[in-house]
Parts: sequence; C-alpha cells; structure tokens
Amino acid sequence: MTPSSNSNHGSTNKYKSDDEQHDIIIHWAIVGLGDVCTIKSGPAFYKCHGSTLAAVMRRTPGAAREWIKHNAVSNLPRDVAWSIRAFDSVEQMIEDMSNGRDAIYVATPPGAHLENVRQIVSSRQRRKRNGIKAVYVEKPCGRCAWETRAMVDELHAQNIEFYPAYVSRAHERTQVLRQLLGSGGDDNKICGETITSIRYTQRGSSLARGLDNGDNIDSSTIPWRLNAKQSGGGLIMDMGCHVLDRIDYLFGPLENVKSTVLRKGSSSSSSYPLVEDYVSMSATIGECDWSAVPSVGAMVECVWDFSPREEEDVDELIISGPNGSLRMAGMGAGLPIEVLDTNGNIVKTIEFDAPKHAAQPLIQSVVDELLGHRPGGGGDLIQSPARADNAIRTSEVLDTILGPYYGGRHDEFWSRPETWPGLIAPPE
Repeated sequence: MTPSSNSNHGSTNKYKSDDEQHDIIIHWAIVGLGDVCTIKSGPAFYKCHGSTLAAVMRRTPGAAREWIKHNAVSNLPRDVAWSIRAFDSVEQMIEDMSNGRDAIYVATPPGAHLENVRQIVSSRQRRKRNGIKAVYVEKPCGRCAWETRAMVDELHAQNIEFYPAYVSRAHERTQVLRQLLGSGGDDNKICGETITSIRYTQRGSSLARGLDNGDNIDSSTIPWRLNAKQSGGGLIMDMGCHVLDRIDYLFGPLENVKSTVLRKGSSSSSSYPLVEDYVSMSATIGECDWSAVPSVGAMVECVWDFSPREEEDVDELIISGPNGSLRMAGMGAGLPIEVLDTNGNIVKTIEFDAPKHAAQPLIQSVVDELLGHRPGGGGDLIQSPARADNAIRTSEVLDTILGPYYGGRHDEFWSRPETWPGLIAPPE
C-alpha cells in the first residue's frame, strides 16, 4: 500500500505560531491507533510546541487511513488531518521518514511493543535512515523486565533515545507534590525532614478496563488488559505501574519487595481471566540521588484489588512524615492534594486542573529535550522526566511482585499458563 493520498505538505497547522511553521520541529509517527491515541496522547503530538503529527500506522490494510478520516470528523483539525500520512507497515513508514528530526510513538498493547521496536530498528538499519531520534513507548513498556531492557538496549545501540510514557511524572500535580515534599527547599518539607511511610490502596476500577464484575465474561472476548499475552498480567500492569513509577520518581527505588498475589474473582465465572486481580505489596525505599526528600528506609505498603466486589471504589495515596501527611488519589491528574497535620486533620487542600490531553506535558518535555531547548531561553538544557532507567526499574519491581504468581517472568511466561503457581488450587 502507498502512503495516504490525503498528504498535503503545503498546509499549515493552526496550533503553531507563524515562526514555528518554519522552525525545525519533531515529526512524529504513531504505531498502533487504539483508544489512547484519541484523547490522552494523539492530539498532543500536533499541539505541543515544536512538534507535529506526520504519520500513523496500523497493520490492518486501510485502517490507518480510516482512523484519519474518522478523527478528522470529531477530533483532528482539518489542516492537521490533511497533513498526516497513513501506512500499513512499519517498514513503509520508516522508508518515508528521512528529514532528520523524526520520532515514533509505539501505542500498541505491550504484547507487541518489543516486536514493534525491533521492526523500527531493523527497518532503520536496512534503509540506512538516520532520521529517527527517539521512540516513545506506552507504559508499562515491556510485558516484563527483560523485554523492557531489550527495547532500551537495542534502541540505544542505534543511538535512538527511549522514552517511557509514564505521563504522571510531568503533571502539574506531581511537580507540585515534589515541591511540597522538599525539592523546592527546606521550607517546603511539609511532611518533615524525612518520609517515614507511603501507603496506597486501590479497590475497584475493573469496569474501567472492560471487566463487567465477573458477569457475561466470554474467554474469547476478554479485554487485552486482562490477557497476559497482550498485557503481561492483570490491571496492576496497566494502572498500578503508574503509582509504582511515581513512588520511584518522588522518593527513590523500591527495595525488599514482598507480595501476595491472588486471583480472587475466579469463582464468579468459569471463563474469568487467568491473570491475577489482587496484589498486596510491601517494600522499602532505597538510596538514590533524585528523591524530592530524604526517604531511605521509608515503608511502602500498597494494595490493588480489582476483583468483583460490591463496595465503593477506593483510590488513596498517603505520604507521611514526622510533621504531617499528604493525602490524594493515586490516579487522576486533576484531583486535589490534602495537607494533613499530625492528628490527621486537613490543614489545606490544593486544587488542580486536569490537562485535556494527559500525555501532553510529558510529550512536550520529550520534544523540548530532543530540540535542545532551555527553560525561558536560558539555563541548563531541558531534560524530560521520562527516562529509560525508570522504565526498567518499574518493570523489575512488577516482575518481583508478580513473579510468584507466574512461576517467574524470565521467559515467555504468558505462553505457559498451565505452570502458573497462581492458578494451582491450594491443598484442602
């Protein structure tokens, strides 16, 4: 198939200033066009300064062109839609990328991430295209740590930057939280000189990921997020990874990780997903040079319970120190932060506006780094908070948490469910 005929390189983008139309910008291509591309991420690529969406790719013949047509009606501005090229293969897309300022967003389910990255690398090698500067990979990157490491290593070997899409790192709420904890100076250490404990609880939210409380589940239509071959595990891989990564970003690496992993909802249906739906984890914070406040040795306790249940959903993160606590939802960039005194009384509530496109702040930081921008035109070069090392650490923690359920995650464990200890009934 040839590129989409609705390419029109003479069009202008109303989201760019007149000067920016002529500046060097990052031309993005998207591989995979799921729901995440409609609101969360897709529009950011043409709304960010110094960035434009130049191409989309989907394997189903004609699907990329149909995506452009569909979104041109409801989402994409006409001038943007007319400038995007459509492809059916990564190889064709790479062949078209040659301007020296290109980046690719891998937005497929995680089960295809490593394959897509390897296609990008091999196509670049065969075509001797030097233009690809970066690959931005949807979280949790790999289905397990060895896949995430392989993506990082193979891209870096080709001098291609790897950016993980842990979007909450760049949200205003997370940056304000860093300031409150102490990165803004001693006066801002609102919980005290150190952090002593971090507790997170999430119960419910299975409906948000396509699981109807165990009712009317058909094994042939289980959502990809609940299919280990596509996701690498249960909903902790899709949702819990954000909280684990944010803890790493704010406080330091998780060490001494211990877990209990269960499939609590299995009795609700004979075709209930095989992946876990309950995780309880304990850990401590290790040493690092990036924490917002000294946190070494702080206790971390997290519970994710996505099993069918009648109670109300819970999403609560509490960060505690000797002078008080901070309480907030773990998920949701626009939800408030409550400042509590040592007796648990609310001292102050800090409100936030959620970004219309959740990924836009992080994507802007990636673009700024690739273009060598400086804040306000001066100072040090901007560095995105999305780093390859943090993706690897989060994947390693997820492997440690889930390893006992799957009998290890050092191999293609998704292809051997008959060996998963988590599916073996305990002795009576």
